[in-house]
Amino acid sequence: MSTKIIQLEARADDPDIGLVKGEPFYVVTSADAVVGLDKFIAKQVVTYQPATETVDGLMSKEDKAKLDKLQAEPLEKLKFKSPDGSVFVLSVDNDGKPVFTKEESNVH
Repeated sequence: MSTKIIQLEARADDPDIGLVKGEPFYVVTSADAVVGLDKFIAKQVVTYQPATETVDGLMSKEDKAKLDKLQAEPLEKLKFKSPDGSVFVLSVDNDGKPVFTKEESNVH
């Protein structure tokens, strides 16, 4: 698509808009004045819906699920996995001393 600049020429004196016969001028317009431009632009704009844990959006549903698991506030505990697969929970007591406890597995 190319842009064309069209120069017009006043056919007669027009004191209301300040032109004299034969004077060159350019038309100034706005996007609102171009019929159909809003629909054309709407087709060109990519929009995204917010992601959920079940539906992709601006990010994948998998990334949304990971993001939702993050905690921004001070953590009460952290989980660690040992080489044998055991899970340990790190927390602190009221004196700020670290406390590791083994998490019981729910597998029977």
